This record gives sequence, C-alpha cells and structure tokens, in this order.
Amino acid sequence: HLARAMALKVTPVLLLLPAAALVLWGASASQEQYDRFLLQHFDAKPKGRDDRYCNNRMRYMMKEDRRRYPNPGPKVCKETNTFIHGNSDDIKAICTSHGGRNYVTRTGQAMRQSLRPFQVTTCTWHGGKPLDNCQYRAARDSRMIVVACDEHEHPVHFAESQI
Repeated sequence: HLARAMALKVTPVLLLLPAAALVLWGASASQEQYDRFLLQHFDAKPKGRDDRYCNNRMRYMMKEDRRRYPNPGPKVCKETNTFIHGNSDDIKAICTSHGGRNYVTRTGQAMRQSLRPFQVTTCTWHGGKPLDNCQYRAARDSRMIVVACDEHEHPVHFAESQI
C-alpha cells in the first residue's frame, strides 16, 4: 500500500514536468525569434550608412544567421533588408500601447506600427554572388516601421514593404 500511495503522490509532479517543458520551449522559441529579428534588423549605432555599410553589415548578418540558425537552403544574396537604428527598447515598445498601434497589412495580417519614426537603412542587392560578394546599395530614411509581435510583446518580423 505504501508503494501505491507514493506513486499517487509522484504522478501529479510527473505530469507537470511535460507542461513546464512546453512552456519553457515556447519561451525559448519566442526568444530565438526575437534574437533573430535583432540580428536581421537592428543596428543601434551604425557607421556610415552607405553602400559599404550595407555590404559589410549584410555579409555579417547573413553569415551569422546561417551559423546560428542552420538552414540547408541555398546560399543566396538577400534581395532587400532594412536595419533599424536607435534603442532596442524603443523598438520593443512598438508591441505595446506606449510605442505602437494596431496595423493590418493589405493581406489582412495583424501587425503593429510605430507611433514615431525611426532612422533606418535599407540595403538593396544590386549584384555579386553569395555570400561573400553580395553587393548592396544603401538608402537612408526616417519612417514609421511595421513589425509583427509575439505573445511576449517582442518584435519577431519586420514588414519591409508596408510603409
């Protein structure tokens, strides 16, 4: 009887472990999406914001992205990528009522638009071969930005063409 009583006390704890693991996995998957967003679209204090900046930053970003998040897909030069400059907390705030408002894309996707403009540099591919020789043209701008947010109010996707 003692063994059966012990088993009954241990079972609820064992049932909680998979649930806790799922919660932690969800949080780590969400954190990974946010970290990847920062790698691909955030540069706090850029130097130059010219074509050379884009060539160097894109080369670093694409190599680091493939290193951190292995992808068996072909190595290609990314067509367009925008880097947001400033404070990461201000970008994160777009996912809250303090820094953003609801925005629905033309395809009906629910996103968030910043309440204030951000300095951005958009790098557009104009030749070269992947990954070491992709050549980019830089375009500086200051504009509202649109991001998708996860359930933890972290930006996880940048909408290049929305604004």
